[in-house]
Amino acid sequence: MKIASFLVVMCMVFCDLKAQPAYTEPQFAYDSLINVAYGTAIGYSGASDTLELDIYKPNGDGNCRRPLIVLVHGGSWVGGSKEDPDLIYMSRALAKRGWVVANINYRLGTHKASNYTMYAFCNSTISAPCAYICDSSEIYRANYRGMQDAKAAIRFMKSRNLLDSTDVDNTFIAGQSAGGFVALAAAFTDDPSEKHISCFEIPDAPQPDADLINFGCIPSSNNRSRPDLGSIEGELNIGTFDASVKGVGNFFGGIMDIGILNQSNAATPFVYMFHQGSDVIVNYDYGRILGRISWECYAQTNLCQSYFFYPDAHGSKAILEDFIAQGIPVTNYQADIVENFLYLNNCLSNGHSIDNIELRLQNMVNLFADKIEDSGNIPAVNCSTTSVNNVKSVIGISIYPNPATENFTIKIDPKMIGITYEIIDITSHTVATGKLTEELSLIKTDKFKAGLYILKLDITGGRFFKIHKL
Repeated sequence: MKIASFLVVMCMVFCDLKAQPAYTEPQFAYDSLINVAYGTAIGYSGASDTLELDIYKPNGDGNCRRPLIVLVHGGSWVGGSKEDPDLIYMSRALAKRGWVVANINYRLGTHKASNYTMYAFCNSTISAPCAYICDSSEIYRANYRGMQDAKAAIRFMKSRNLLDSTDVDNTFIAGQSAGGFVALAAAFTDDPSEKHISCFEIPDAPQPDADLINFGCIPSSNNRSRPDLGSIEGELNIGTFDASVKGVGNFFGGIMDIGILNQSNAATPFVYMFHQGSDVIVNYDYGRILGRISWECYAQTNLCQSYFFYPDAHGSKAILEDFIAQGIPVTNYQADIVENFLYLNNCLSNGHSIDNIELRLQNMVNLFADKIEDSGNIPAVNCSTTSVNNVKSVIGISIYPNPATENFTIKIDPKMIGITYEIIDITSHTVATGKLTEELSLIKTDKFKAGLYILKLDITGGRFFKIHKL
């Protein structure tokens, strides 16, 4: 009975320990900087697009190394913007937790179908006329342009690291729907061989259907040529910083070429995913983009013309299964999969959305925050001139046990006797101070709450150690 009680208590303490790492709890005000240009690029129709983003930053956190995240909106690669209510909510919520957020616009648009028909009982509130494409290459090309722009935004934000007080080594990206496709592509496309054949020069697009022109889907000056789209990195903001990220969040988006997930390097991004089985826009498992709405909803009722030519894609469930097949450690990803698939019965559901935005955002933040903490990014000491050191890296000093339960011991070189110490919690509050008068000093932590603490030893330049209290 005593052993069982001990295990229950330790589980409760451990859960408390992991519940509130830095960057997970809203505690700050925030500021925003709207419509910041991060570059210009040529869109699908040959016109130049000005690319803009909104920056959200915490106010009052006093942190010199804030984590950075880029958010990417959805809209089937033809619509949507950074003004999406979910993205604005996420931007504010993340800034309140201590993150710097770049909520971006990117190049939109696809060449349209030459054989569109608006059915008698269909209208533009039921279907999306501008989503009728001429061939599958348009989706590969639109996603590629979005990926290039997202990478440009990442490099742009990293170049502002001194201005925004960001940690370039803790950069993340997340997106919803088409933005999820863009985010995954930006995170994992790191080799020129991963450029899809559709993104090289291909034949001109056909003349679009006149009805689509009437719907405003075609710009007044529409160049139907389809040139080579250039390198996987694009041409914008190339310089000191790369576009690598530590993690990626995918909200009901997916990936067309699942092969890009097969990475063997140690820097493979961590992944958070959310998807519902009831999604008729992007299949949560594997299927044609817009396929379920085309064949289960439109074709069954003869309500609207089906969306032809879209490519197949792997949703979050399929990506999860690929990670399991690869043997990727479960600590490297989290998949919130809602199993509510009903064949022919999801057409009126709201499956292509976030069912609980606060919960899903919190789950993503918790996953990413653990990785930030593991990198040594601790707000309490980030502004010190000396970074957090591993205990083993400092000659003459050792600390054990770590994690600690009721106390821990500091062992120092005899020449260090007399130095002072300070213990700081993750909110930067000092919880203990003292002087080390012996080679072995016992530090009691029985009155400390479970969590992460920083031990500061008053040696030249300062020495900092992470201490976990269980």
